[in-house]
Amino acid sequence: MNAAFDVGADDGFNGILFAFLNPKINVFAFEPIKGSKKVISANLKSVEKFFRIRIRNYKIINSAVSDFVGHKTFYETNYKVASSLLRPKKKLNEFWTKSEDLLIKTVSTGLKVKKKYKVKVLTLDKFCKKNSIKIINYLHIDAQGHDLRVIKSLKNFKKSLIEGVAEVPKNEKLKIYEQEQSFRQLKKKFKEWKFEITKIEEVQKNFPSLNIHFKTNNIDANKQN
Repeated sequence: MNAAFDVGADDGFNGILFAFLNPKINVFAFEPIKGSKKVISANLKSVEKFFRIRIRNYKIINSAVSDFVGHKTFYETNYKVASSLLRPKKKLNEFWTKSEDLLIKTVSTGLKVKKKYKVKVLTLDKFCKKNSIKIINYLHIDAQGHDLRVIKSLKNFKKSLIEGVAEVPKNEKLKIYEQEQSFRQLKKKFKEWKFEITKIEEVQKNFPSLNIHFKTNNIDANKQN
């Protein structure tokens, strides 16, 4: 099976669009927030209605992804998009607290934990084995500080991955979660895994996080694609 993963799917639109454009690839959207499956399902139906089609290659998984299997406390914040398996930091760098940028202020003031609850956590390697996935065409990660652990969870299935994108803070000082991993740490792991960074872009203008696009140069995976 060929697959694509959308980890930290939020409203689902990234994965839904990918599924719509790539009908031969099975797209799995992972989002642990309570009520998210209902929201994503509604958005899927809206897209299907608009285009008058059925998108049959898209599936919602109401779980978090990390480098372990089990259950963990999930921190749902007032700014829901910033919810994470990682606890938000109590004290942020003044870049966040003194900025007049509307988005930055929205994130920094919205990091207060609204509620905590246990969520199911799975690894991508076990998921691939269970679902007989041979090739991972694309891995989109927006796991709020947890992105590197998501990639680690592939284990040997990193050899089956073709390309993807992950989000990390620009540097150590700009972290907003406890135990969050930065761009420097990502570059170190990518060198170890022989991943090639193909593009670096700001998530949004003046925002202190980066979208890191990468490819793996996995010859076997590309041959089968």
